[in-house]
Amino acid sequence: MDDGDTREVVARRYGEHLTDADLLALCGDRPDQVPALRRHPVLVLDLLDRTPVADAVLRADHDRAGRFRHVSPFLVFAAAVHRVAGALVGRTHVPDRTAPRSRVPVFDGPVLAAFAADPAHRLFLAELLASYARLASGVVWRRDPQGPRRLRWDELDLPALAEVVLALPEDQRAGGWRRLGDGALFLAGVFPEYAERTYGYGGLTRLAPVAGPREGPVTELLEALAGRAYARAGAAVPPGVVESPHAARRVLALVADHHLHAQAGSGPAAGAR
Repeated sequence: MDDGDTREVVARRYGEHLTDADLLALCGDRPDQVPALRRHPVLVLDLLDRTPVADAVLRADHDRAGRFRHVSPFLVFAAAVHRVAGALVGRTHVPDRTAPRSRVPVFDGPVLAAFAADPAHRLFLAELLASYARLASGVVWRRDPQGPRRLRWDELDLPALAEVVLALPEDQRAGGWRRLGDGALFLAGVFPEYAERTYGYGGLTRLAPVAGPREGPVTELLEALAGRAYARAGAAVPPGVVESPHAARRVLALVADHHLHAQAGSGPAAGAR
């Protein structure tokens, strides 16, 4: 599949996510333009690549009648991802977290810019972020040698989610692996301080059945877990993300720093409502 075909496929996926209110926001409140965006969704990608359009979505302005504009979480996160991707062009170094209030320049700007320029990667990151606008949780029953056992889980309790995945029949695990990888990447990129508090000081040993026995910074371990989980998830994850969860985490961290944490609290519950 060449770049043009990939862009068309990705654009159709954007079109599936976006509401008419989203399209109206993108075309500057001109209802006559909405049908054209529906017919040619690749135009949506072109619009989001325009800094003023992406910024208008992220500012959440009122419409002309003074009412709040209701746009989908996917559009907001897509605008943030496109905005960060555009800002990476021409950068030689990009800051990365070393501590909650500490950033150091890392000279991998061209690598990150190339990763973020891929339309499939932008779609993947926007879908990942939007998928945590609401958290899922539940209860499953697992049979072990002692008999049936009730297992509570939620999407950001990675050890519990891993246990649920391993309890599934082998041929039904792909979706669970995808979600486990998403959770690891989301926490590492968007809420690394929470991840450190939760899985630091040996807490990550609870993930040993799927992550293997590892040592090192929590962020790096979660990146490795994401890569392992995505490798088992099948074609739903772009190869570039499977091969470089580190680049995906870096872009997510930039989105979080520039567009999410300034408007939200400091924990995952605050950013995933």
